[in-house]
Amino acid sequence: MSIEPNNDLLARLRDEIARVVGETNGISLQDTIDLLLYCPRIKKDEGVFRLIEEFNNLLSYFKNDAIKVRSLLEHPFSTALFRFLKDFPIPYHEEHIHLTGSLSGNFIYPRIKRLLCGRHKRTYEKRIKDIYGAKALPINSIEDVDNLIKLREGDHFEKYLKILFLPKMVLVDRKAHAEAAYYMANELYTKYNVGNIRLKFTLNRVSDIPDEQIPGLERTREEDVVLGLYEGFTRFREKEPSFRFILSPCFRKERNFYDSAKYASKEAHLNAQVDALLALIRKNPGLGEVVCEVDTVGDEKDLYRKKHFEQMKHGFGRLEDNGFFIRSHHGETWRTLKRGVQSVDNAMNIWHIHALEHGLSLGVNPNRYFHRIYQKAMELNAAGLEVPRKSSEYDEIKEMHWQ
Repeated sequence: MSIEPNNDLLARLRDEIARVVGETNGISLQDTIDLLLYCPRIKKDEGVFRLIEEFNNLLSYFKNDAIKVRSLLEHPFSTALFRFLKDFPIPYHEEHIHLTGSLSGNFIYPRIKRLLCGRHKRTYEKRIKDIYGAKALPINSIEDVDNLIKLREGDHFEKYLKILFLPKMVLVDRKAHAEAAYYMANELYTKYNVGNIRLKFTLNRVSDIPDEQIPGLERTREEDVVLGLYEGFTRFREKEPSFRFILSPCFRKERNFYDSAKYASKEAHLNAQVDALLALIRKNPGLGEVVCEVDTVGDEKDLYRKKHFEQMKHGFGRLEDNGFFIRSHHGETWRTLKRGVQSVDNAMNIWHIHALEHGLSLGVNPNRYFHRIYQKAMELNAAGLEVPRKSSEYDEIKEMHWQ
């Protein structure tokens, strides 16, 4: 770093960011940086100008996969931008946040420690080793927990789903959900200036998937989850009356994510969850204001055909008939781009969703995408190498129609 930033320099940089955002009513990050670099006043402030110029260069490197995102996040420009967002006079709306992915080691560690010191210690230790490996234990600090639940550079979506096991372990009763909601609200409101949360959480986590087997989960009812979260957020709202929240129960999409011990099919389990949700609102009318939508989550790489959507169609139709807004995580991950687009199309036309969460497959330029695959394949061929069989390029080439 050519210039060592101090608080005065960061304050000047933050003020310049605030000024250009205010004057342009908010534009893209790249356009904001361009305007900052062209500003005559900033050009006279060598320290601020050099920091913006450095960050702009790093951003270009990042777009071309030359550096990791960590280089951007650790740059002083990111610090100044965070201070601008944190000090903004109007709290932000967090429209998409997940329960298990929002709990840090501070919340998880003392609760995990109690489990590992209890009578089911061996069971919990075995499950942790199964998920995280033999070196995961012992867990003796907040840092140990954070190391297990944070994604590393190069980790993919499947890894993200696996490492959320620790927070899931502690969310097995109403009290734990209430404490988690209050913790989330307090952290987001006080540290990140977030005053409105749309929370995604799995309504029922009992399934046949080995990595999802959690001791005590079979005793957790849908009402424990919903009412616990409602109580936690409501308690925080008593402290900060301006705070608002929406609870968005989620259903996992995977075909084997259902309680086969109680239900003959995924469709039967989903309908039972719909019954429980509607009965809960009838019993607690006040919930209707904040429990008015549902979502779907999970690994969708192999869920793209029409038949994959039929099992959940009837349940979503019943929810919609009762005034629920239907959202869905789709087009988020895919084995081939065609399947990613196909899954979005089926979610829209079979489930009749009102809102698409992520939808990344729709934002891909197919001309660039497939030409880049061609370039990579030719580079490998020129070097006498095959396209790796465990790669997205191989999956795309294999699915192409070679006449």
